[in-house]
Amino acid sequence: MNNINEGGFAKPFIKPVLSTKFHIDFDWWKENDSSWRLSLMGYLCDKHKKFFESSNDNQLVDSVNSDTGEIIQVDQLQDILINHCARNDDFISGNGPLTDSVFRIFLSNGNTPLDSEEISKLINRPAETILKTLSGPRVYKGIRPIL
Repeated sequence: MNNINEGGFAKPFIKPVLSTKFHIDFDWWKENDSSWRLSLMGYLCDKHKKFFESSNDNQLVDSVNSDTGEIIQVDQLQDILINHCARNDDFISGNGPLTDSVFRIFLSNGNTPLDSEEISKLINRPAETILKTLSGPRVYKGIRPIL
């Protein structure tokens, strides 16, 4: 991440707090992890795992934001995962690792930003632990604060 702004000055570092919203920054993830597609494939339902295992295509599809009506192009894998697989009743398990549970929450809610307290209520883990994990130096699966 570049800490220099357009004027050549260092950007101020803002430490996330409990009310800081987080989301999956897919652009950051794609730029920083060459195996991001493979990671996403692990979250697919059985039907779509078979489909993507037999396809090496990285197709873009139109996706409509239901709130704004904006149409953007997204990776087909990402679109199917968020709009189908993550909506299955058994997609979110409260027993998984913290970062995996948070990742699944964002996939299942269409990547709507949430703060640590909102996430805490959904996965029954302490908000302070969630904040500490997500605001540390390591970025898990592109989960980043919106600053």
